[in-house]
Amino acid sequence: MKYLQTYLKRISILLGMYTASRVYFYFNNIDSFTSATILEFIEGLRFDISALVYINIPIFLLIILPHNYKENKYYRKVTNWIFYAVNIPFIILNNMDIEYFKFTQKRTTTDFFQLIQLGSDAKNIIPQYLKDYWLITLFSFIQVWLLFKIKSIPKSKIRFNIKSTLNVVFSILIGAAIFIIGARGGLQLKPIKSINAGELSGSQNASLILNTPFSILHSFKNKGLKPYNYFNNERLNKIYSPIHSGNVEALNKKNIVILILESYSKEFVGFYNNGNGYTPFLDSLMQYGLVFNNAYANGFKSIEALPAITASIPTLMNNPFITSQYAQNKFGSLASLLNKEGYNTSFYHGGSRGTMGFYSFSKKAGFTDYFGMEEYDNNFDFDGSWGIYDEPFMQYFYDGLNQKKEPFFSTLFTLSSHPPYTLPSDYKHDFEKIGIRETVQYTDFSLSQFFKNSKEEVWFKNTIFIITADHTSSVRFSEKYKHKTARIEIPLIIFSGDSSISGLNNNIVQQIDIMPTLLELISYNNKYFCFGKSMFSNHNWAISKLYNQYRLITPSGIITNKEEKYKSYSDKNFSKEIGNNKNNILLLKSIKQTYNERMINNKLNYEN
Repeated sequence: MKYLQTYLKRISILLGMYTASRVYFYFNNIDSFTSATILEFIEGLRFDISALVYINIPIFLLIILPHNYKENKYYRKVTNWIFYAVNIPFIILNNMDIEYFKFTQKRTTTDFFQLIQLGSDAKNIIPQYLKDYWLITLFSFIQVWLLFKIKSIPKSKIRFNIKSTLNVVFSILIGAAIFIIGARGGLQLKPIKSINAGELSGSQNASLILNTPFSILHSFKNKGLKPYNYFNNERLNKIYSPIHSGNVEALNKKNIVILILESYSKEFVGFYNNGNGYTPFLDSLMQYGLVFNNAYANGFKSIEALPAITASIPTLMNNPFITSQYAQNKFGSLASLLNKEGYNTSFYHGGSRGTMGFYSFSKKAGFTDYFGMEEYDNNFDFDGSWGIYDEPFMQYFYDGLNQKKEPFFSTLFTLSSHPPYTLPSDYKHDFEKIGIRETVQYTDFSLSQFFKNSKEEVWFKNTIFIITADHTSSVRFSEKYKHKTARIEIPLIIFSGDSSISGLNNNIVQQIDIMPTLLELISYNNKYFCFGKSMFSNHNWAISKLYNQYRLITPSGIITNKEEKYKSYSDKNFSKEIGNNKNNILLLKSIKQTYNERMINNKLNYEN
C-alpha cells in the first residue's frame, strides 16, 4: 500500500497544479466565459485526472508493480527523472494556453505542432512569448520547481508470505481500478472525450473545464469527418448547394486586390463605432466604398482565413484545412479560376516562406507568384519576429502591382498588428507603450501610403479592392464587444477605384462569401464550386465551428449545434433561448452534410 499511496500522492500534487493553472486560465480569459461557477472547476477535475493517469502510465508501472528493484537507489532516481520528463512538457503546454487561448479560443490540440513545423517562426516567437508573458513563465517555473521537490519513493522489500502477497495483490487491484476509472473519467458507458466537457455542470464553457494535455492526447487519435445523411441528394441541393451558376453577361476583366489585415477587430474601426477607433484612413476610405455592417470571420486563426477568403473553404472541423488530412484535396479558388481567364495572380505576405503554410497553400490554390520575406530580401525591415514591417512591404506590394500586366488578381496579408507588437524605429508616433491598438494605427498608416501611391496609377480605376481581417484580436476593450459573437465580428469593405460601388449593406456575410461576390462583380460566366454565397443575394447567414459546436448566425437568431442538439438564441451572448427555427436548422444540417461529404470524397470542384 505504501507504493500506491506514493503514486496517489504524486497524482494529487499534480492535480493541485492543474487546478491552480485553471484558476489562472480563467482570470486571464474571464471575458471569454459567461456565468462561470465552482461547478466548472469541479468538473474540470474529472478531465485533469483522466489526463494525468494517462500521462503517468510509466510511473504507475514503475511504482506499483511488485519487485525488489525499488530498493536500488538508481532505480528510484530513474523513476523520478521519468516522472519529471513526462510531466514537465505537459505542465508547460497547459500553462501556455493561459495566454494562447486568447488567440485560438480553444485548448491547444495536435494541430499546434503541425503549425509550428510549417515554418521557422517558432525560434523567434517562443523566446518573445516567454519574455512578454513573464508572469506565466514565472508561474510555470514555480510549478516545475515544486515538481522537482517530489522525490520520495519508499523502500520496502517484498516478503513472500501470504500476508505480503495479499497486500500486493490488493494494492494492484485498487491501483488498477483507480487507473481505469480515472482514465475513463468515471463509470459511464464510454470514456470521456472533449465533447463531454460541460455535461455535468450544464456549462457552455468547455475550454475552462478541459485542460490542454487532455485535448492534445485525445486529438492524436482524431478520426476524419463523419458523413451525415439527413437528406437525399435532390432534397439536399434544394436547401443548399455549393455549385454556383455563372453570369450570362460577358466577363468584365477588372483587376482584383484583396487586403487581409492581421487581427483587425471591428471594434478598432472608427466607422463602425461613431468615430471612436484607430483607423482614420480606413474610416475615410469607407465613406466612398460599400461597407458591410454584419460581417463575420469563419475561424479564429490566420491559417483558417486564407482558405476561407480566397477559396471559400471554412474550417468546419477540428483542424484548419491547411493542416488537416484533407489538405491534398483538389479545390478551386479565385486564383485558379482567374488564371484560366488570363489574369496574372499573386500572393504577398511579409513572413518567411513556411509561415502558416501560406506558401504551400498559395501554390495549391493556383497563385502563379508568391512574394514573401525571402523575395523582399532586405532584413533591415525585419520586425524581429514575424517578417517585414507593413509599410515597407506594402510599398513593395505597390511596386509589384505596377509591374503586372492587367488584368491581375493579387492578395496581400499584413502582419505588423500581431504580437509581439513592435514598430519600426523611424515610424513617428506619440505613444510610449505599444500594443494591438498602436500597431493597428501603424497598419492603417501603411494602408494610407499604399492608396496614396496607387490612386495615381492607370490600373487603379479598373480595380476592385476587398479590405477585411483574417480574424479579430484576442483583446477586447469596449463592453460593446464583450459578447460571444464579437470574437468573429470583422470589418469588410468593397472599394472600387472608379467609385462605382458604395453604400451600406446590412446582410449577414462572412469570409467565404468574398469569392462568389467578386466573381459576380466581374460577371464570371462559368459554373464553379464554393461553400459561400454572394453578399448581394437574399441568403443571410454566417457559419463557424468551435469545440465541436456549430454556430449559424441568421437574422432571426443564432443556432448552436452540438452533436444532434439544436438550440436557438435571440441574443449574441446565447442567454435568451427562443423556439427553434426549422428552416434554419434544415440549412445548418444541409451545410454540415454537404461540407463533410465533399471533404471526405474529395469533391471541392465543379465537375460538369
